[in-house]
Amino acid sequence: AAPVVPLSLRVEPDGAFTLGIDGLPLLSGDEYRVGRLSSFDGSLVLLAPPARSVGWDVFGPYEAVSLSWTAGGHGALSSMPGELMRCTFRTYPWDAGQVVVEQFFPSGLDLASAALAPSADTPDAALPTSTLCPGFRRGPADPAANELRSISYHGLFPQPRTTPLGAYAHSHQGGSPLAVYNTSGFDSAETASADAPVLVFSQLSSPKAGHLAGAARFFGGGLKATAPIVPAGWRQLFLLSAGRGVNGGFMAWGDRMLAFSRKPRADMYRDVTHSSIGFWTDNGGYYHYSTGLDKSASYLEILPRVLAYHAALGVPFRHWQFDSWFYPKDGDVLPGGGGGAVTNWTSLGAVFPSSRPGGGMADIQSILRMPMVMHNRQWSSRSDYIRNLPFEWYTSECCAVPKDPAAFFDWFFKQQEGWGLTMYEQDWMNKEYDGVKALQYNLSLADQWLAGMAEGAQRSGRSVQYCMPYAHDLLSGAALSAVTNARATGDYHIGSSQWAVGGGAMLIWALGMLPFKDGFYSSTDIQPGGQNEGPELRPDREILMAVLSTAMVAPMDGIGHLNASRVLAACRADGFVLKPDAPATPVDACFGRAAPELCHIYTTSSTVLGFGRVMYVFMDQPEPLTPALLGMRALYGAGEEAFKLWVGQPHGGPVPRTAPPAHVVYNWYTHALSLLHPNDDQPLGAGYEGHAYALVSPLVDGWAFLGQVDKYAPASRLRFPRVTIAGGRLIASIVGIQGELVRVCAAHVAPAPTALGVPITDKAWLAAKQVGSYRDGMMMPMTLDCALSLVCEDVQFAATGTLEVIVEAPQPVAAAARRAVTFVTAGCMRFSNSRIMNETLRSP
Repeated sequence: AAPVVPLSLRVEPDGAFTLGIDGLPLLSGDEYRVGRLSSFDGSLVLLAPPARSVGWDVFGPYEAVSLSWTAGGHGALSSMPGELMRCTFRTYPWDAGQVVVEQFFPSGLDLASAALAPSADTPDAALPTSTLCPGFRRGPADPAANELRSISYHGLFPQPRTTPLGAYAHSHQGGSPLAVYNTSGFDSAETASADAPVLVFSQLSSPKAGHLAGAARFFGGGLKATAPIVPAGWRQLFLLSAGRGVNGGFMAWGDRMLAFSRKPRADMYRDVTHSSIGFWTDNGGYYHYSTGLDKSASYLEILPRVLAYHAALGVPFRHWQFDSWFYPKDGDVLPGGGGGAVTNWTSLGAVFPSSRPGGGMADIQSILRMPMVMHNRQWSSRSDYIRNLPFEWYTSECCAVPKDPAAFFDWFFKQQEGWGLTMYEQDWMNKEYDGVKALQYNLSLADQWLAGMAEGAQRSGRSVQYCMPYAHDLLSGAALSAVTNARATGDYHIGSSQWAVGGGAMLIWALGMLPFKDGFYSSTDIQPGGQNEGPELRPDREILMAVLSTAMVAPMDGIGHLNASRVLAACRADGFVLKPDAPATPVDACFGRAAPELCHIYTTSSTVLGFGRVMYVFMDQPEPLTPALLGMRALYGAGEEAFKLWVGQPHGGPVPRTAPPAHVVYNWYTHALSLLHPNDDQPLGAGYEGHAYALVSPLVDGWAFLGQVDKYAPASRLRFPRVTIAGGRLIASIVGIQGELVRVCAAHVAPAPTALGVPITDKAWLAAKQVGSYRDGMMMPMTLDCALSLVCEDVQFAATGTLEVIVEAPQPVAAAARRAVTFVTAGCMRFSNSRIMNETLRSP
């Protein structure tokens, strides 16, 4: 585990406080609020001096400072209860990197009363919070410090927004979490440091009841202002969490959020649905409210033809998704899928005709025999559940929500017998929340709605996907084990930026969920008859983002238009997706740029037991690759221990004798091999769609493991559970499926003092020498920086299981030998050989 970045907190007798990070002051504050009352103007005052105490909570032992606030004034205020709000700051000796702030309301409050409600003509009336603690000043605690910047999440499918802290603004059900960092650690793409301290601030308990707010004078957290009644004894918790770097800061914050709720981070191979490629019929897909060219056909007629088409192609889809086209609604469906609310969550007779009442869903499942993801939207106020069942509901013109969500969803998830339902997709979450006033006015109902849904799914053995969530929905999902994934971008529409999953993934994965990219077209075909006729001009970017998201991979093409080879590059022969260890997210260097939201440089990795960490690097707009850009510059010269930590040696395996001088870069599209040195400025060539994608693997004892380079995540641990280096050989354990052919590749650098029999004097890594490139027994002179070879071994699986393959270092080949050889030799710094993937490479 990375060392804790310490926070320090000093609270003064008058309630003013200073928050420091990593030994330096960061923020200060002195304002507290309850309704219209504020410590700033003296209408809210301390009831007693600060009280110090100790205690124990889910995080362990803590030390606390509590401030009790009461009304300061006369008239109507004098009749209010003595203690309106108790604000407590907790620090933790076992984890110095966090501070928890609690707002406690011992007697409850009516925030709509004349004594507390802000005047309609004041700026306070527009605040999304009715209370404030903590309340921070806008500027840095140290006036001499560099400008502070902020990252906060907003909108549907929440995306990050980066601004100076002075310009931070809340949004409806957004503006949280809020990350704060000093620009001195992120001056530019070249000096951005993964070691710079970052503070992340958010709701901790009841996220839908709390809100962050930004005003001209302050920013901070409190109860949402739409709820006028605060029950007696209500406690609202906020978390201040420290970490290193933007990615590290969000992950440290997410780890603490999950520790609070005791929710494990989602298992990307939880079941077949989460693990596999699946066929989806979502908005933007061919079969979304369309049966193709034959509009008279029913889905019951068309979908078996789609299933047979996939089988003929040999594409092993392992799950399917049905979108909102299958169930009845109380109004017309609008372009884009919006419109009416669900009246009964079962199939329309015209969609899946059946001789049995309600039998259509079981009938189609008996044909498909697939685990199913099924979409739902907001509940209709005229639904059968309201008219015919004893559950009570809060209703509005557009929507409804059960008054007892736990009881309703416990019943509801018992009604899908025979459907094959494994994942429940809750869409239009924003419309449900915004359309039912009780979800806004009642402080606890919104979190209860989400909890009841998740717990009902959990008890029935199913998972939940969030679609069209606000940031606060995602925060709430961090406490709900059944909520395993959430949409990271909007619906698939050609030409939009919905492929850009990295920003949303940074939040969703931190909170323990998988970021789902949504479906896509896998080919560049025009697809007549579909809801979306295409063409998709960059399908490789679409599927690459889906794989690197670590959630499901979901093509949506019509019959005759699926690109089978592209889809198969995502998975094993059994349809299980070869995934990295974590979702791809923007590099920290992006947050030192003028427009971080436009910086689509994403990284993730596979940590292979016994070898280390193989990084995947995506650039939508290719630019030179440097160790600083990847957050690796500190490794060079830092010694063996730093290198071991970065490459993942704590996971096991041999210890390299010394920190290596370089990483090997393999360009996935151009097949170029090169070394990345400490001060390199390494060009990264674009692929045929314009983006670049590369593997960056540590060089350990002359080897850099690459894996199955014809897959999008070549070193995935699902394929390679262990790789070791011994006796100058690379030994890989490989998991395969019966009949599967797996090509295992690694880069090898011939050790000094010789490279393929040619003496290398002085610096073996940098000196240019005349060596040979061998192919079919022919030796061709080439000026090289060193002898860097791609060595591959083909493995055929006679049965499903695990095999071990030994990859030998290349040896000189006599010119007269004339036999197939195993390797291509190239210059370490600059090499391109576009033919390599079209040739058979076998070990000698």
